[in-house]
Amino acid sequence: MTPATPTLLRPTDPADVSRLLAGARAVAGGTDLLVQRRAGAEMPTLVDLSGLAGTRPAVVRDDATGELTLSAVHPLTDIADGAARAFPALTAAIGQFASTTIRNRATIGGNLVTGSPAADTAPALLAAGAVVDIVTPDGARRTVDLADFLLGPRRVDLAVGEWVTSVRVPQPPAEGGFRKIGGRRAQAISFLNLAWQWHREPDGRLTGVRLAMGSVAPTVVRLRTAAAALEAQIPTQDVVDAAVAVIDADISPIDDLRASAHYRRRCARGLLREALLPPSPGERPDQYVTPTTREKNQ
Repeated sequence: MTPATPTLLRPTDPADVSRLLAGARAVAGGTDLLVQRRAGAEMPTLVDLSGLAGTRPAVVRDDATGELTLSAVHPLTDIADGAARAFPALTAAIGQFASTTIRNRATIGGNLVTGSPAADTAPALLAAGAVVDIVTPDGARRTVDLADFLLGPRRVDLAVGEWVTSVRVPQPPAEGGFRKIGGRRAQAISFLNLAWQWHREPDGRLTGVRLAMGSVAPTVVRLRTAAAALEAQIPTQDVVDAAVAVIDADISPIDDLRASAHYRRRCARGLLREALLPPSPGERPDQYVTPTTREKNQ
């Protein structure tokens, strides 16, 4: 039976949110609500945080440090516009997120708070060393590293009455990107996804290598072993082979309805290889093609 229609509150002043959240649930874009309601989730009162978007910019850059503060309540479209040149990995991830209609409503706060290991914004943010700014029920603030915020499927470090106000990342390097493998070109949950960032020195060496992958563990994870194999190296074929060979040390995929663990391991190696040694445009495989049942189950 479908749960009763919830009461919707829409504050426009951040100071009102903590009071309204007593006995209620925070939402921002709300793009996952219908799915959860169909699953029987009870939602007696919802506090819609999207009304706070007018109180702040979508993206703020600290001119002294280059740190980016990303609003957790602005639509992803606004975040992509504000971070287009400053954060290439996140911009690429948002460009492959669901569909234009959903990007116009979905938020970074909502995408992270769902705690999905397939969340498309999480790998780029994790690779960048993001921290999550949280407002507590008494109006105080606390900050949590994103790596500690993500606890498992549908589990995050967010207590009753708390809400996410922003996500901050140190200045990302100019070179970064994101790729995913999904079943179609829009509205596709990732079979797995990969975000990367690094500096490329004048001699071609990669430094500050940071990689993160989703849908290969209970949470989005850093590929630390593979990154260490690439650090201070020129990505020649041999170096890339060495990094790809150790990727299994950092992932623990499972079999589920979308793909087998074996298939995900194969895809993980392929995504990393293509990030480091991109094929020419004519050779690039279609990353959205649905694999056959046989491929997914191998």
